[in-house]
This record gives sequence, structure tokens and C-alpha cells, in this order.
Amino acid sequence: MGLIETIARALQTPASDAPGAATRADALAAALAQGTPGVRDEDWRYTDLAATTRHAYAPAAATELSEALPLAELAGPRFVFVNGHHTAQDLAALRLPEGIAVRLLADYGQREPDWAAECLARQAKPGTRAFVALNAAAAPDGLVIDIAPGTRMPEPLIVIFMTASTDAPVLVSPHLQINAGAHSELSVVEVHASGGHAPSLSNAYTRLVTGDGAKLSHYRVVVDGADGNHIGTVEMEIGRDSEVENFSLALSGRLIRVDVDARMGAPGGTLRLNGVFLAGDAQHIDHHTQVVHAASHTTSEEVYKGIADGTGRGVFNGKIVVPAGVAKVVANQSSHNLLLSSEAEIDTKPELEINADDLRCAHGATVGQLDDDSLFYLQSRGVPAEDARALLTFGFVQSLVETIPLPALQRLVAARFATGNPRLARLLTGDFS
Repeated sequence: MGLIETIARALQTPASDAPGAATRADALAAALAQGTPGVRDEDWRYTDLAATTRHAYAPAAATELSEALPLAELAGPRFVFVNGHHTAQDLAALRLPEGIAVRLLADYGQREPDWAAECLARQAKPGTRAFVALNAAAAPDGLVIDIAPGTRMPEPLIVIFMTASTDAPVLVSPHLQINAGAHSELSVVEVHASGGHAPSLSNAYTRLVTGDGAKLSHYRVVVDGADGNHIGTVEMEIGRDSEVENFSLALSGRLIRVDVDARMGAPGGTLRLNGVFLAGDAQHIDHHTQVVHAASHTTSEEVYKGIADGTGRGVFNGKIVVPAGVAKVVANQSSHNLLLSSEAEIDTKPELEINADDLRCAHGATVGQLDDDSLFYLQSRGVPAEDARALLTFGFVQSLVETIPLPALQRLVAARFATGNPRLARLLTGDFS
């Protein structure tokens, strides 16, 4: 029995008259119809989910959080979910600027069941990807943020999905939707983290929609524990003349799979996809991206950098699609990777599906190792061997990380490269005290 089927058996069937019951039933049926993807599926050939079926994941119950929240120093309104349930947080106390409306699926599922069902309906259609549909079937709550046209948010909105420590394997289903109105400007930091020693599975869904001329920056962070598994999907609909940046930071976890699907359906849209992933010993991190240039005069730039150490494995599969009849498209994609051990592995597969002329599309991929001469130079200047490796490894991703305009996120990445070495952590984060 596959992972989808095992989880489906653990889900409690809501009463037929419960809010959204019909939509959730349709979503579960769609997930079961697709079934658990396996290595014979082209999109999953490098990521085997068989090991996850050793655990019977049950939907996590609402609970109090005992772990410290990540990125505590990052300023901005903060929404916190624990085990997929919103905490007892007074949203009014956040004092959000006028023009930003926030709704919780659990609350509005009771008060406005038709609205809540509509939010999930897209994920419940036949043919929907299995894990996307499963999120709609299992999510106990979710956050929907609507940004009114012309609204500008000076600080980022921070959305944290925590999986609390438990004694048994649990499933959490984070759900986030952001609708950015015309000519609005907003940054969102979405964080997924888990603690404890019991295995956990986070099946997350994020949907971003931008109106004409909107500017949206979305930073997505995964910092799971050693037994944390994460499957995430990010869907984007990019409006006319809008600018969207999506930056994935996959820094720790047993297994991480992130799918990014973007549709550029109106002229003038610009998309930047960036990513950094670090697969340590016995970790597996897989990114799949697809950008569909469905309209002329659209631009996409994509840069992913991956590092694998020990027996870690990284995967990158990026696909650019330009349908027939579309022109004046610029699309560039690059995947650069670094292997730190003889047992580490990185598989990279850039793809172009071009059915039109009058465009500029390019892709490239590299896989290499640390430069021995650079290592020798640093050690000859008194830098310990392990510190020298960490410095050069961080240098490999530093230029990309520094494009993030939030120092707290830059420090989070640097600290990951200096785990267990406070002196080196201070050096990488710029703290020379």
C-alpha cells in the first residue's frame, strides 16, 4: 500500500452535512485516483517514497508548541500554525495595514462554508496531483491573504508552520493562499519546521496569484528535523506586468520534495525562481519546477544551487514550456551543484519544451567539487581544514543568498553551514565580536 492510500485510511470521514464535506470527499477521491507516485513516474524517478510507508502517519492534533520559533528576529506580522492548526492568536492584534484581509479556513468554514469550499475546489478536481488533492482533503485549517489593489506592505508577512514534537508519526497539511491585487507590493516569508524524534510528514500547498502590475516576493524555508519529511507544492498565476520572485531554501530534513508550477498568462510578466538546497548525510532534497510562458512578452530567470555531502542526494528538474503562437519570450535557467563527498549524488535535468519562434531560451547545468588549491591556500593561512571547507562551501551559494533583502534569512543559511561551530557561525554571519 502506497503513502497516499495509507494516509487516506487514517483520515476521518467528516459527516456529510459538515462544512466542506463534499469538497473534501472529492479531493480525497482525486488523490486516490492518482495514487502514490513511484519511480516509474518520470517526475518521481529520482525520489522513491517507499521508505515513507514504513510509518503510519496520522493527522496531527492541535497542540501547544514547546519549541522555539525560527527566525524570531525577523520583523513583521507573524502568523503561526502548529500541526496545521492556527494558534490562539488574536489576528486583530497584528494591526495589519488597511488593504490586507486575512481569513482562516477553519473559521470561515463554519461561518461561510461556500467560500471555504470554493478555496479548496481547485484542488479537488479529477486529475489533480495526488499530494495537492490530499492537502485539500486533510488540511484542518489554512490561511488566505487578500491584498487590495495598490496596497504596499513595508515589512514582510511571516507565516510559520510548525510540526510539534510527538511520540508517534504525524501528518500535517499546511495551506496558504495569497491573492495580490493590482499594483500591490508584498513580501512573504513562509517557514516549515519540525522538531522531536518521531517521524513527521508535512504535505504543504501554497498558491500565489498576482494582479496587473503587482510585485510579490515569496521566500520559502524548510528547516525540518532529522526525521522530518516534507512534500510541498507552490502554484503561481502571474498577471500582466507583474513581478514575482520565489526563493526556495531547503536546508534540512530527511526527505524534501518541492514542486513549483508557474503560469505566465498575461504579457509583461516577470518571474525569478531561485533556490538553495543542502542535502546532508542521509538526506534527500528534490526540486521540480515548471514555468509555462502562456503569453507573449514574458520573462523568467531561474537559478538553483545545490550541495550534497556524506550520503546526501540532491535533485533538480526544471522545465520551461513555450506553447505555439507565443513570441518575444526570454527564459533562462541554470542549475549549479557541488559534491562534497564521493558518496554524495546530485541529479540535474533541465528541460526546454519550445513550440514557437521569436524567443530567447537557454539552460545549463554544472556539477563539481571544491577546489583543492583554494582549500590548500586557506589551510596554509592557518584556517582549520573543516572551517576552510565550510567557508568555500558557503561561498558557493553566497552570491545567490545575498540577493535576499532580508538579513535574517541570510544569517539562517550561514548558520546552517556552520552547525556546531559557534566561532565559524559568527564569522559567516558577519558577527566579529
